[in-house]
Amino acid sequence: MRDFFGTVARSALMGALVGLPILGVGGRILMRVIAHWEGRVPAFSVGGTITVLFMGTMAGVAGGAVHGILRRLINSMPARNILFAIVCTAFTWRAVNALLPRPRLMFVALTFAYIIVMELITARYASRAPFSPEAAPSNPIT
Repeated sequence: MRDFFGTVARSALMGALVGLPILGVGGRILMRVIAHWEGRVPAFSVGGTITVLFMGTMAGVAGGAVHGILRRLINSMPARNILFAIVCTAFTWRAVNALLPRPRLMFVALTFAYIIVMELITARYASRAPFSPEAAPSNPIT
């Protein structure tokens, strides 16, 4: 049981670290682009930017937790990736449901970037062999 929560916690932390730059900063940039497209004057406020960064990080935490749960429950990588993409896309689609179709699809594309980076990082992390004291050299300083 401790391994399960450890996997979920590590994935949530990784999700936060990936979510901040991609979903937070990327979301803030995307909001500015959408404002230009819609002919509105883009407004900038420190409080609004911090809110968007925080929400992107929290969305990354939620996505990372889902990813960790799926890693523990589903062994098939293609099935896990597809299910993870469906869950993240459905969450994003619902979160931005008040937007017009083009901006909504842009946020979904941003979510796909998050999904891809999460998968690349976790695949690289999972490919590392776990540390075992038997495999360590007996005299590391030579």
